[in-house]
Amino acid sequence: MRNPFRRSTTSPQDTAVAPESAPASTPAGPALQPEAAPAAEPASGPGTPERAAGPTAPEPAAGSPGYHLLPSPRPVGDLPGWEGLHRSYTDVVGYSHLGHVFLHDRREGTFGVLHPFRDAFKDYGRFDSLEHFDAMVLSDEGFDEFVLRRPHLDEVARRTGPLGPDQVYVPVPYPFLGGDESPDSYDRGDVWTFLRIVPQMFARQRAQEAEAEFSGDAPVGDGRSDSPGAPA
Repeated sequence: MRNPFRRSTTSPQDTAVAPESAPASTPAGPALQPEAAPAAEPASGPGTPERAAGPTAPEPAAGSPGYHLLPSPRPVGDLPGWEGLHRSYTDVVGYSHLGHVFLHDRREGTFGVLHPFRDAFKDYGRFDSLEHFDAMVLSDEGFDEFVLRRPHLDEVARRTGPLGPDQVYVPVPYPFLGGDESPDSYDRGDVWTFLRIVPQMFARQRAQEAEAEFSGDAPVGDGRSDSPGAPA
């Protein structure tokens, strides 16, 4: 199966995200409220679709699309620590259940995906709308395999339980800190908190490496490791 990261409407790039100059304490913005749903029977289990339940119903995991599109965009400024994103995109339009972030630039009409554990983002080029980007990229079989990591995600969901609003599955510890991303190593966490913590950990790691180099000590081993579903 082809790798979707090698396809775009323009010339996509894997771009490392530069360190953020803003303080790590920058607010992440108000919690996103789930989309309003028509009246329906109360949810009776983790397999109940998100739109069929009230505002506090958990978002489904196993058997779901594996990602969530926001009912309205959030400013990319709600992602402190990812300076490169602030230059390239204006809005956050969704996220995967494993913590990838879907981005949009209103100025150019381009869309991209942030890969937090790679400290990088992927530019997919221009699309007519979020629906077009969803149909051409997010719903693509290759994206499902290489990014959403369907069998892995379904096993994580089975072991960890369904997600609540604004939650993603987070491996403990993070892979660049030595975690192996085995299905039983995941927990559930708030996506906006997760996206604030990851760049702080990268910044701390870079500072430790710079201090070791300055002091003449042996180089600090780079603990980062791309997940099996990360782009080539």
